[in-house]
Amino acid sequence: MSKTPQCQSCGMPMNKADEFGIETDGSASEKYCIKCYDNGQWTNGEATFDEFYEISLRGFQNSDMNKVQKYFLNKMYTKKFLKKLDRWK
Repeated sequence: MSKTPQCQSCGMPMNKADEFGIETDGSASEKYCIKCYDNGQWTNGEATFDEFYEISLRGFQNSDMNKVQKYFLNKMYTKKFLKKLDRWK
């Protein structure tokens, strides 16, 4: 059983092909989601770590997740968690 890949920028699980970022050659990124990485570039490349954290957290909170999912996300999605991802190490 293979583990669901997780974006190494925002932590989002990438379950479907259209959730993976795109490299400059058009292939799917193996590490980053489409919300963070497109055409070989960061979609928010100018954002500081703190700005990125706030943008990402707001995006998750405004998503169509149910209340239980959002509750657990708010407990799990911390700056400490984000700093463990490859982009922020």
